[in-house]
Formats: sequence, C-alpha cells, structure tokens
Amino acid sequence: MLRRALSRAAAVLVILALASPASAGVDQVKLRLPLKPKLPLRGNERIALAPFILVTDAEKGKDKRLQNVDVQAEFHRFLKKQLEKKTKFDVVETPPDVKLPTQNLSDLARAQEFWAAVGTQTSAELIVSGSLEFRVEDRSGYKSEEYVSPIDNHTYTRQVYVEQTGFVFDIVFLVVDGHTGEKLLQDEFKDFRQTGSKQRDELSGLFENLFSLENQILNTFVPRDREAERYIFTD
Repeated sequence: MLRRALSRAAAVLVILALASPASAGVDQVKLRLPLKPKLPLRGNERIALAPFILVTDAEKGKDKRLQNVDVQAEFHRFLKKQLEKKTKFDVVETPPDVKLPTQNLSDLARAQEFWAAVGTQTSAELIVSGSLEFRVEDRSGYKSEEYVSPIDNHTYTRQVYVEQTGFVFDIVFLVVDGHTGEKLLQDEFKDFRQTGSKQRDELSGLFENLFSLENQILNTFVPRDREAERYIFTD
C-alpha cells in the first residue's frame, strides 16, 4: 500500500512539473552586479603610468594604416583620463627619459630594482606598465550552418564563407609596487571589433576597443558594476 501511494504521489509531482512551465510566464530582467577591485587599495594612492612594450609582427609592418597610430600615446591618454575622471587616485606619468630595461614581458615583471628606482623617482605607490598590441585581424573563413531543404523539408548542414575582419586590441597590465618593485598583478584584456569594411578608420577602431574594455580595466583598481541578464518565472 505504501509503495502504491508513493507511486501515485510521484506521478502527481511529475504532472505538476510538466504543467507548470506551460502555465507560468518568463520575464527577462537586467541586473547590475557589483564587482570587487582586483587590487585591495585605499583609493587615493599615487599611480605612475610607465611605458608599455609595443608588440609588433611582420603583418603589422605591412599595414600602413597602423603605422599612423601612436598606440602608446593614445592608450596613455585614455588610461590617464579615465583614472582621473572616475577614481580619486593621484595619477602621474613617468619622466620621458624613463626607458624600459627589456622588451620581454616576463623579464620586465621581474625587474624589481628598476621599478623600485622608478617608484623613488616618481614617489608613486603603484606603477602601471605591460604590453600593447593593436592589429587588423581577418577571421574570414568557412563556417557550418543548418538549412531546411525546400525539396524534402529536411534539415542539412552546409559550409558557407563568412567575411569577418576587424581590429584587435590586446592589453597586458603589469602593476608593481612602487616601493619594493615587486609585481602585484598581471592581467590581460582583449577585444575584437568587427568592421564592415577593411578600409575603416583605424583610430576609430582603437577607441571602440578601448571603450569596450574600459570597465574591465578600471575594475583592476576600483569597484565596478557588471550588467547581467536573469530570467524570472511568473505565475
């Protein structure tokens, strides 16, 4: 008797579970989720912006459009402006005579004596450096897609050629302690912005990449919000 009663109860639960989605509605809502900063800071530190390693390759050398973009200067202006506008840090740039001791990012992260000297020279508690790569990337190629045949009404898979060209900005952040020269954080931010034409203005592409990454970059130092979608079941 007990087994039969349990079977009936289980059957009722299954029926209710199957029926509830049909009778319930679904609302899509957007939430702003708080993100803690990646570095535990007071919020008023003195930060020095040092030069970044510029990553280049043979393909970039062939593209004359990219040769007209001063990636280092544009990124420094962008970062300094955002930090000054949206944080309470004291932001300075290293003197023009400060040259990186190496063009290898791993070695740069270990150059404690160099960074400690820069910290002393600028009185900075934190120093920001890293690497920058801005390039045109062609992701065109054949991709699989499903289609319904008008002849037999069956679904098949076919290969179609899709053109996809855009600008890629790959940023590696290196944050070091201005007193000891020790690496505090190394993080990477990367963005691809598709263009409708290969002749699109490269400077516009660079800033589209930067504005897309702005929230992630600032979240290194200060709390930020991230927009997320959630689904709520309603009666």
